[in-house]
Formats: sequence, structure tokens, C-alpha cells
Amino acid sequence: MISRRRHDHTARSLVVAVVTLVTISACAGIPTSGPVTRVADDGGFGESTVRYSPSRPIADSTPQQVVRGYLDAMLAYPQSSGTASAFLTPEGAKGWSPTARVRVYSAPSVSATLAKSVGADAAPTRVDVRLSLDEEARLDRQGHYTRRDRPSDITYRLERIKGEWRIANPQVGLLVSQKFFGDYFRPFDIFYFDRPGRRLVPDPVYRTVGDQLATGLVSSLVRGPGPSAEGTPRSYLPPLDSLRPSVPVSDDGVADVEFDTDFSALSESVQDHLSAQIVWTLRQVPDVTAVRLLGGTTVLSNSGSTVQDIDSWAGFGPNVAPGHTYAIARDKVVQIDDDRVEPLTGAWGENARGAVFVGVSDDGVAGVLAGRSQVRITNRKGTGARTFGGSGFIAPRWDGEGAVWLLDRPGSQTRVRVLSDGMIRTLDVGGLAALAPSTFALSPDASRYAVTIPGAGRDSIQVGRVLRDADDRILGLGGPARVFTGARSPRAATWSSGTELSYLAESRSGRQIYSSAIDGSSTIEGISRGGALLPDVDAGTLAIGPDDTSPRYATDARKRLWYLPPGESWQLLSTTGVTGLTYGR
Repeated sequence: MISRRRHDHTARSLVVAVVTLVTISACAGIPTSGPVTRVADDGGFGESTVRYSPSRPIADSTPQQVVRGYLDAMLAYPQSSGTASAFLTPEGAKGWSPTARVRVYSAPSVSATLAKSVGADAAPTRVDVRLSLDEEARLDRQGHYTRRDRPSDITYRLERIKGEWRIANPQVGLLVSQKFFGDYFRPFDIFYFDRPGRRLVPDPVYRTVGDQLATGLVSSLVRGPGPSAEGTPRSYLPPLDSLRPSVPVSDDGVADVEFDTDFSALSESVQDHLSAQIVWTLRQVPDVTAVRLLGGTTVLSNSGSTVQDIDSWAGFGPNVAPGHTYAIARDKVVQIDDDRVEPLTGAWGENARGAVFVGVSDDGVAGVLAGRSQVRITNRKGTGARTFGGSGFIAPRWDGEGAVWLLDRPGSQTRVRVLSDGMIRTLDVGGLAALAPSTFALSPDASRYAVTIPGAGRDSIQVGRVLRDADDRILGLGGPARVFTGARSPRAATWSSGTELSYLAESRSGRQIYSSAIDGSSTIEGISRGGALLPDVDAGTLAIGPDDTSPRYATDARKRLWYLPPGESWQLLSTTGVTGLTYGR
């Protein structure tokens, strides 16, 4: 499993051991004389960074040695394709596109067979060398991660150039070892807007850390979300060919992003959206405190200054108002803050009417009643009730716009309805209709949804897009895609960030909290909050706020309530008979 953690502006520490870069360097003939230099911790990311300059081709190398040296050269850090190109023929180097993608591999093996010679006694003029490896993952040009986990073969054609073997047909993109990827690549988010242009939507990518991180992130961002991105994320940025090739960061932390496009020709709204995309993306870079945005001769400003503070444009992000945990205890809806459990103010805190699930926000309360055939929705005080019928309701959810989402399963199809502004609509849910989710959750920005699908040992978590039109009207749900977790029997999935899910799953220590990136690139197994393990109590439900400072809560098979303060151990609270655990506003 490739380790992954999301970094915010404070650059959460990730400890990685110092390693020898070239895992295949023990093979005969690989150059080992390139300088290796250990430098200081790279900008707060927590890894011990090793700068490595691989050697160029050695005279009289065999074809296999050339291929191994080529693999070694692609592990240069800081990343550079210059040395790797020296192992290629002139035509091969000219046609190579090292930035097109990255393939992450393990277990490389090199073999060779003679392909062609001029005559019976002549030296061979062409050799085919086969590289066999296990392809673990791929990154596209922007850094989007795709898990592969399959064997792969690459056949290189080597030709003699001035008496030395060189590779004539390099693969598309770079090949990097799994070790190199774990040491030097980190996950980040680049930010686009939803279709109405109201909310920033994170898009997870991987980039190499180091001096070129700001350049790499902005380059990934400017390439845009792509025509195949479901839900039509929107970018306000000029085209890639107008971006200056480097994003330097000054000693005082100002990142300079410069375009050839004249920003003065853009509307104020476009200027604001453009600024927000870049500032939110660059706030993940350690030591960046502000951004200077220049287009032509126009500098964009949001405060009269020539630079934009890295924490600006918060209004385009998700709601960061503190939330609360809620549950049902002894037929009362209760609000949970730290270790305090108090009845909710109003009618629901006096009598939950036999509700089995509940959803709570500043806008109201929605309770699934006993039998799961009715949902009762009221204001926060418990008045103005409306009741909706159905079959097999699961826990309802409120979004940040005051709409409540209802999922049930009449017949053999899952149905999703949204109650907003007093009107209820049934959504087109595409492929979700055929699935039978046990839980449903909306991401903090309401741009994605996640469902837990039980399935007789094939339990899964699946994620899809929330589709909206240009007027911000919810159109439906995009098709769900399974998130690779590697965890056994995942359940009770909830969002712990815009691109990460937390859930309960089986482990050798009983049922524990796991976290997985939505692109399937990593799973943090069994440990939450500084190594605190949940006692083996057969936990059934989970409530987690969408940030690192929120406490964690879980209920067990005996309907007891467990509480994990940040940085401490799990505590059993005195409240009993707890069901319907949920997080809300």
C-alpha cells in the first residue's frame, strides 16, 4: 500500500525513513557513482530528503546495463530527465515525453535477446531487452492516481550509437520505483469550482515535494479538470500556454504566478474566481504566505495590496462553522459536545417519537421513525412537522444549503429525494439505483457523496459526484465508483475531509477506524489520533467532524457511547442506550 496523507497549510508531518534510492542498484553494471546528498527536512513535510544525481552511461556497457542505468537515471531528485535522456538514441530522446505520466513499479527484472545483426560474423546492431515489473499505480500528466496492481512487460529496442548501446524506443512518461514514489511524492488538492461557480471543489493529485512544488501544483491546476470529469468542474484560469514556466517563491514566502493573458480584460468575477483557485491550491505549499498574481501588466488584488494573503477567499470554501455530534438516547435526541451529552433543545429533546435515525442541522431535524417507513421533518424547535413515506429509509442528511436528503428503497431500486425550500424532488441517481446502501454521506463542500454498500463479505465504499446546473439546482447523482481500501468489511463511512473518508472496518485488534483517500491511493489502518486504538467492543456507528481537531465518537454493540478527544485515548461515556449517531451543524 502506498502511503498517503493530505497536507494543509500547516503541512502536517509525515515521517518517512531515509532510504537508498535505487533498489535495483545491486544488479551488475548499474552506475553507483552519482553523488547522494542528504539535506534538511523539506519545508515541514517531515521527510529526510535525499538529493540524488545519477551517473550518465558508462562506456562499453551491455544492453542490460544500459536499461538498468536508464531506470536508475529516472530516479533523479530533484526530478530531471536530462541524465535519463543520455541513455537514449538521439531520435529516441527527441521523441520521449517524460512528463506525460508516471508509472510506479516494483520487482523489476531485466532480460535480453539478440534481435538483428549485419552478417553471421558481424557484431549485433540491434538488441531487444525486456523489462518485467509489477506496475503498482499510474499518475497522469496532472498527477491523478490510478491503482494498477498488475504485472507489465516493456520491450526496449537498443541500437548502437558510436559503438555504444542506446535505447531507441523509450516508454511514454517516467518509471519510478515504489520506494521512490513513497519518499518523494505527496498528495495534494488542486481546486476547481462547481458548475455554478459557488464552491471550490478539491481534486486530489500527487506531486513531488521540493523547490518546484509550487510550479508543479499550478501547472496541474491550469491544465483544467478535463472533458471527462463527471459533474463538469469549472476552471476560470487562462490556458496552459499562457502560464510562465516557473512559480518562484521569495524568501519572504510570496509565490509569483504570472500569465501572458491580460487580466484587465477579465471581469471582476472571473478575476476573483481565478485568484481563489490559485490561492487555495498554493496554501498547501510550506512557507508560502501570500501569492502575487500577474496577467500581462495587471496585478490582481483583493485588499488593495499587490499580494493576496494565503488564507484569503475563505468564502468559496466549505462551511467551517463548528458542528456537533447528535444521537438518540432513551427516545430523546441528544447533542454531544466533548464528553457532555445533553437533550436537544425543543420537542425532539423531549420525545423522539421512536426514531431510529436522525439528521440534525441549524435548519431542522429529520427523524426516521420506527419501521423505517416514515421520515418526520421539523424545524430545530420540533414544530412545523412534515412527514414523508417510503420503505427502508436510512439516515437522512442535511447539506449546507438547508436541504435534507432522504434515501430509501421502495421495491428493488434505491431512491433519493431532496427537500429544499419546501419542495421535494426525486433525483436521477444513475447506477446508485441498483445498489442498496446502508449509509449515505455528503462531502463538506456537497460536491460528492459516499455510500457504504454491504454485501456478504464484499462490503464496499463507493463515491460519486453531486450534479448541479448553472443555477445551482441539484440535478442528480453521478455514477458511484468503488474506493479501494484494502480494509475488511468497511461500514459507516463518513467524510473526514473533502478527499478522504473515515469508516469502521475489521482488524486484528477488533473493529477500528480506518481512513482512505477517495482515489484509492492509501489507507491508514487501525490507528486513529496518535495511535489510540478503539477497544474491541464491536463498534457499529461512527461520527467524525470534517477536520483534524474534531473529536471522534463511536457506539458499540451494547449501545454505549465512546469518545476520543484529540491526542488522547478512547473514553467510555456514561450515557447508555445510544443509537443513530451522526454529525451535523
